Amino acid sequence: MKFSYHNPVKICFGINYESELATLGLKNIVLITSQGFSKSGVVSELQDIFGTQILQVIDTIPSNPQLGFLQDLKRNLCECECIIALGGGSVLDSAKFLSLQNEVLPQNGELKIIGDRESIPIYALPTTAGTSSELTQWATIWDKNANIKYSLSHPTLYPKVALYDITLMQSLPYDLTISTALDSLSHSIESIWNNNANPISTHYALKAIEIILSDLVALCEDLDSLTLRKSIALASVYAGLAFSNTQTALAHAISYPITMRFGIPHGLACSFSIPLLLECLPEGEAKHILAPFIPRINELFARLNVSSNPKDYGLDSEFIEEIFSSLNARAKNGVFDIGSVKEFLKK
Repeated sequence: MKFSYHNPVKICFGINYESELATLGLKNIVLITSQGFSKSGVVSELQDIFGTQILQVIDTIPSNPQLGFLQDLKRNLCECECIIALGGGSVLDSAKFLSLQNEVLPQNGELKIIGDRESIPIYALPTTAGTSSELTQWATIWDKNANIKYSLSHPTLYPKVALYDITLMQSLPYDLTISTALDSLSHSIESIWNNNANPISTHYALKAIEIILSDLVALCEDLDSLTLRKSIALASVYAGLAFSNTQTALAHAISYPITMRFGIPHGLACSFSIPLLLECLPEGEAKHILAPFIPRINELFARLNVSSNPKDYGLDSEFIEEIFSSLNARAKNGVFDIGSVKEFLKK
């Protein structure tokens, strides 16, 4: 057996973000976040910690950030030594784009980085337990006008530190709690049915799957439980450590056109197909590993009232043909016969 595993992000879990950040000695900071954290007072708390060392606050990051919007922000970004990214996946992905000090060119569905300058270091404070962008070198950038989802990838885009203060996740509403956790579930499962899987990534993936199956329904019934929030956040960490080394695969590749066209939240768009794809798994190690979980995964979707019917997400035969005719490269990471999956979904 031959494999490699790498993840350079320092993880600080279960900490108090104010006291932890105060120990880092950060200077000349740009704070990137969304308006909700300005309104809730978290931005003011960070300004109290760092004072004039926060040179610029960008609190206008929306869901599914658009390329043109981020390019405008980048042109007006002040010179800084580091970035604090406070938010969910859209904020973290935006911070990665803004951290680049090289030219970026759109090309064949990817954002190609031209040059070899180091990116500005990112200190990530994730506020959702799902995307795990704080543990990867990837970002997703959208261009709705061109109907393109761009992938951004570079080793310098790994955040320097990921700081998990679970109190920042306690205000997540019911729907977002479900969709982000199902994103973690998708990351975990996709890292197992993946041609890039290795024993370490699979180990982390299985830990994430077990926690989500055990605790997600309970959390949805008790959103104020700090213990359950911490458990699902830990599952997100494990999922990030898994797919940071494998990339995603077919479920995510299917999801992007659905989100682009219908605005379906990413976590639902990339996870609704999981029960269906499990039925399409060919014989082999991935099926052997995942088969025991299939009844519990189906039960989880039923208890959360999350449909696995493609029609409920706007898919008909014509749209399925369109999706599969333009799948991104990550679709090939999986072990599936893609043609057979397409026909299965159409039926």
